[in-house]
Amino acid sequence: MENRTKLWLSLGAVLAGGTALHGAAVAESGKQPVVPEDPQAWIAQAGEAGEAGEAGEGGEAGEGGEAGEGGEGGEGGEGGEGGEGGEGGEGGEAAGAAAALTSDAAYLTQLGLVRGHLQVGVELYREGEHAAAETHMKHPGDELYSGLMSAFEARGSEGFADELSTLADRVTERAPVAEVEAAYERLLTAIGEAEAAAGTSSPREHAEIILGLVNTAAEEYDIAVGDGGSLENAHEYQDALGFVQVAEDRLEAFRESGGDPEVAAEIAAQLEAIRPAWPSLVPPQRLDTAPSALYGAASRIELATLSMGGMAAAEGGEGGEGGEGGEGGEGGEGGEGGEGGEGGEG
Repeated sequence: MENRTKLWLSLGAVLAGGTALHGAAVAESGKQPVVPEDPQAWIAQAGEAGEAGEAGEGGEAGEGGEAGEGGEGGEGGEGGEGGEGGEGGEGGEAAGAAAALTSDAAYLTQLGLVRGHLQVGVELYREGEHAAAETHMKHPGDELYSGLMSAFEARGSEGFADELSTLADRVTERAPVAEVEAAYERLLTAIGEAEAAAGTSSPREHAEIILGLVNTAAEEYDIAVGDGGSLENAHEYQDALGFVQVAEDRLEAFRESGGDPEVAAEIAAQLEAIRPAWPSLVPPQRLDTAPSALYGAASRIELATLSMGGMAAAEGGEGGEGGEGGEGGEGGEGGEGGEGGEGGEG
């Protein structure tokens, strides 16, 4: 398996792993969203685009050769600023924090990642997997929360630092399950209040959040799988599970907000198709589902979301910061103008 740098909140899941959140790329490029004339037919063809290589990241699809997501592959590859379709290589938490400051979809995606960590952490604790649970409880605070502080302030939210710390403490102390459950419920309430600070989400925003969660799940699962399907990283396997669980919950919100039933059905079908990737909370030593299945599902969800309109061009968004060639084009690492736009339909 290729070595992949873990991208917390880089929104590699949202901005670079196959989608650019609406507004940002349009404002930067001046281009309108690219929506196919026949979205349903496009969705039906997504399997070829999604599963050629590891489609969610562009793999070796389209005209981009090994262009990955606008670069030469991997998480930013050698594509410099055009590496992952504009994330800035390993832009890390700074890029995610900036996106969450202005984009409600990005902000809610990050809160969804927090929820995913906590959900699997509490499930592990219930099953007596205390050490594993502890790592999941610490990561939201260590890797996610600090990047959200400005976004909380911008929305008039107090955040949930105290509740997050209390839950982590209870798990570290090996408190009774009932105490951990009580701390978890208080934290979920606080997270819900932080989410409410973003206002009411539109169906399109719900779909974008689902896409961000599934893209991140695909990247995390890819880290979990080693050569020949061997288990390489149990923590990332569980991360991916938690993010998909939160995506499933968000799908209900999509429906309740009046989202297109056909889009909801497509998203549901893709989430169901990848569920066998997690036969259990504690992973087996061999994983039978290839990461390409998750990337393919993410690409189909993206196409379904694009059919709703209102999103910037996906799969590198015209090459992200590399534009139409940008820093990855004109003979850059993306080859032949980066191919970040045309080669990114995976």
